[in-house]
Amino acid sequence: MVIYGGSDDVALVLDDGPNPKVTPKILELLDNKGVKANFFLIGKKTEESPDLARQIANAGHEIGNHSYTHKRLGRMLQDEGKEAVLDEIHKSAKAIKSITDINALFFRPPYLDWSEAVGELARPLYGDRIIMAGTKSGDYSWGIDHIWDESDMESIKAQASRIIADWVNASPGTIIGLHDSAEYNLPGNAFYENWMNRALPTLEALPTVIDNFHQNGFAFKKLSEMDLMPIPLITQ
Repeated sequence: MVIYGGSDDVALVLDDGPNPKVTPKILELLDNKGVKANFFLIGKKTEESPDLARQIANAGHEIGNHSYTHKRLGRMLQDEGKEAVLDEIHKSAKAIKSITDINALFFRPPYLDWSEAVGELARPLYGDRIIMAGTKSGDYSWGIDHIWDESDMESIKAQASRIIADWVNASPGTIIGLHDSAEYNLPGNAFYENWMNRALPTLEALPTVIDNFHQNGFAFKKLSEMDLMPIPLITQ
C-alpha cells in the first residue's frame, strides 16, 4: 500500500533539498504564511547542508526520506540488487537522524520510480507511509535547452503560472508535490553548474498557491497530521 492523498485539508511536499540557495527563502515564506510543509530530504544533500537541515527541523516541518543520492530504485534493483536499494534508503535515514535527530516517518521514492519488488523492500521499513503523490506541476522539468537563470524572470514567472494553474482546483486531501532543489550535482546524476536555480519558479509560485488554498478554506498540514488513505501499489 502507498499514499496518493488523504481525506482532509492539503499537504505541501518539497523534494530534493536541502538547497542552500532557495530553501532558506522558502522557509522564510512558510514562516510568514504560518504554514507547515513536508520536506523530503536527500541524504547526501543533508550531509552537505547540515545547518539548513536542522533549520527545517527546528521550524517544525515534517522531514521525510527521499533516498541518499536520488537514484531510480526500480532500475537500481535490476542493475545492482536488493542490498544497493536498501543501502540507498538506510544511508539517507541515518544521515537525517544523525543531523536533525529526527526519525523520518515517511519515504518518497526518487522520480516516483516504484514497483512491487521495490515495495517489498521498503514496506518493512515504512509500512504504508510511502508517499507517491503525483507531481503534475512540472516544476521538476529541466531541459538542457533551458536552464533557469535568476535574470530570466519572464520564464520563471511563466513556469510559476503553470504551477499555480495546476493546483488552483485541488480537492481536500491533495498532496501538493513540488521541489525546493534538484537531484543534479549528485554522484551518478547529471551535472548542471546552476542546479540550485531550478526551484526559482516554485519560490515565485508558492505565495499564490498558499493564498489560494487559504482563501478556499483549506489548512496546510504535516503528513503525520493528515488522515491519509493508503491504496494498492501501482506497479510499473
